[in-house]
Order: sequence, then structure tokens, then C-alpha cells
Amino acid sequence: MLRIIYIVTILVSLTNCNNSSNRPLAVTDTLKAIEPEKKIVGKYEGNPKTVSSICIFDNPDTSLSNIKLRDVKSATTILEVTKLNGDTTYHFYSKDKKEILGVTVHPGDYYSQISIFQVKYADKSNQGTISKIDNFKTEKGIRLGLTKNEVVKRLGNCYSVSDSTKSFIINYRLEDPNDSKTKLLERQNMPIYYATYKFKGDKLI
Repeated sequence: MLRIIYIVTILVSLTNCNNSSNRPLAVTDTLKAIEPEKKIVGKYEGNPKTVSSICIFDNPDTSLSNIKLRDVKSATTILEVTKLNGDTTYHFYSKDKKEILGVTVHPGDYYSQISIFQVKYADKSNQGTISKIDNFKTEKGIRLGLTKNEVVKRLGNCYSVSDSTKSFIINYRLEDPNDSKTKLLERQNMPIYYATYKFKGDKLI
């Protein structure tokens, strides 16, 4: 299964028909499960070419707002939930409701073992629980509003680029046997890690 930290303007992940008896319990009773989408995972689970054939991405972000990738305790503590079901994406607003975080647990993983983070600016169509987090930021300081240069400065030049008329996307990818430095894939029993960042007007959205 793919594991990613994902900061974009669109939603991702897998599909599930939720049974109300399996919905998670939360400290706040407004936690809502939103069915995730397949199309983004399918789009980026391929093998995009990086800027150099010998370039190896070895500087991955592994946490967001102190929620560690695939770490149950940090997820339940920071998000103040008792359980997040698998094959589901849950949404949490920042304290000021200007940003929204989507977290996904893959089917077959432990409850609340988050494998996908997605951050975007909130709009009227979003639904979620208001968290105590001021703004969503990774351990390397990546947050909405940064420029491409600021993101690349933190993560390095080993990325691929996807362009469109109104925006562009940079993609980082790490897979065996290239993970000799961080050992992230081995520690987390992951075949692949990838991170995708979407920009509009040179600002991360």
C-alpha cells in the first residue's frame, strides 16, 4: 500500500461504503467520515521520472502537526479521537477553519494508523471537525502558502513536475532500494512513499 504525506488542493485515497455501526468515536461528537476518492492515488502511484536519473529523494517529511506517519498514539492524541476506521478519510479544520486536513487509514492497517495526509484551504463544501491546531505544518515547516522554491529548499531537487494551465504540481517519491539513508520504508513496512505539492501563482495550495 502506498504511504504519503500529501499537501494539495484536491482529495485522495480509497473508497468505502461506511456502516454507521463502524463509525469512530471522538471527543467531539461532530467528527464525520467522508468517503475518499481513488483517482489521485491512481494518478501518482506510477513511477514519474525525476529531474535526474541518478537523483535520489532521501529527505521525506514523516509528520504533520506532530501527527506521525502510521503512528496510532500521536494520531489519537493530537486529533482527540479514540478510533479512525480503515478505508476511510476523515476531515479536520484548523482552529480558524481556514484550512482542512484529510487523514486516511488504509484497509488492513490498525485503527488510526494514518498513511495519507492531505491539506488544502477550506471552502463552503468542506465538512469536518474543528481541531485545536492553529495551522497544519509538517516537521520540515511545509505549510500552505509557501512558494515552490521554499518547498524545494526543504525537500531537495529530486522531484518530477506536472503542469496545467492554471497550476503545477511537484512530486517526490521514495522506494526500495533507494531508502538506504532514512530506512523509513523498512521501519514502516512500506513499499513506497510519495509526496505531492500543488501550486497556483507560485503559492502552495
